[in-house]
Amino acid sequence: MKGSGPQRFRRGSPQELGFDPARLERISRVTDRALDAGRTAGTLTAVVRDGSLAWFDARGYRDLASGSPMDAHTLFRIYSMTKPITTVAVMMLVEETAIRLQDPVSRFFPEYREMMVYVGGDEPPFSTEPAARQITVLDLLTHTAGLAYGIGDEHPVERRFESDIWGPVADERDLTLRDLARLVAEWPLVHQPGTHWRYSIATDLLGALVEEVAGIPFADFLEQRLFGPLGMSNTCFTVPEADRDRLASVYTPSENGLEPSPDPPILSFVQTNAHPNGGGGLVSTAADYLAFAQMLLDGGRATDADGRPGDYLLAPATVRMMMRDHLPRGVAGWSNPGVGFGYGGSVVTDLRQFAGYASLGRYGWGGAASTGVWVDPVERLVGLVLQQVVPYTAELSDDIATSVYQAVVR
Repeated sequence: MKGSGPQRFRRGSPQELGFDPARLERISRVTDRALDAGRTAGTLTAVVRDGSLAWFDARGYRDLASGSPMDAHTLFRIYSMTKPITTVAVMMLVEETAIRLQDPVSRFFPEYREMMVYVGGDEPPFSTEPAARQITVLDLLTHTAGLAYGIGDEHPVERRFESDIWGPVADERDLTLRDLARLVAEWPLVHQPGTHWRYSIATDLLGALVEEVAGIPFADFLEQRLFGPLGMSNTCFTVPEADRDRLASVYTPSENGLEPSPDPPILSFVQTNAHPNGGGGLVSTAADYLAFAQMLLDGGRATDADGRPGDYLLAPATVRMMMRDHLPRGVAGWSNPGVGFGYGGSVVTDLRQFAGYASLGRYGWGGAASTGVWVDPVERLVGLVLQQVVPYTAELSDDIATSVYQAVVR
């Protein structure tokens, strides 16, 4: 790993990038308010517009016990902000026609050919019925496959996922992504494919799919095809021992202040295994994730660690497809007014219903430690909020977004 900071982006003055400097400074007040209230230990906020850095600010601490300050070199567990990255990997293979969006998952994993769907029962054997159709790659990309996740949900299938899927994942370092796919297929779907949006293990299966189709380990595919070209030298599934002091600590707010929160057993971030988690397992820095988000804003074109334009990792048409709403008409389970779901992230679809500042087509997603990113093609900007607070809250990200948009004056 290298200690890269935000230098890959030209530092522009707020005025030349269309911001009122005094208004943009309100970001500081928002982050200070969260720090003073004990809702977070440290924050890193960044705004890029027209490819130049308008704002980059680190405050507080990455570790309270040691007093280590938050800075540009801090490593963050980005959790579900891994999902857009895995989605890009899938879309690379879609462009090459190695994967088709309408492909049934059984083309690659035959055990998905005849899935069953939960009907009733508190414990196995559950009452089930046959799936009306097969799960497709498109279903996985949009979380409409009917799969469970096994994280914090009391549905009977979700509870079994927690014990029978994530248990082996936590205990068996040699368990492969192909093994994970087989385990998932043994359990019924929660919903019929295509009928419900349900946050699920779908993106983890997409990582397994990339590995199967590409014929190389998923982590190697990301390194060769994405991280290398983008200069993302600090993004990985396992933090090397020499860099672990850069990894920010995770905290939970309580009546007694911020309390350290241990990593979940399925995601240690400091121990290698054979099943890298494409749904939530990456660690990254602000500069690295900004490079990824800027690539999306630039229509798939890479900018390397020295700020030089590079090759197109995806075609502009592919990025536009990713950042377009793909929820089936009438789908249940999604209840975010004014927002739809693309591939790997949410998309603003109706400003009349959206409760906040945004442009049509704004794409983004968050992570379990209360991180967030958004890519706004209309305003030509990327916003990034990094911290390490569980359980997830969007409060700081939403307030930062407000502070950014109210500062745009041209």
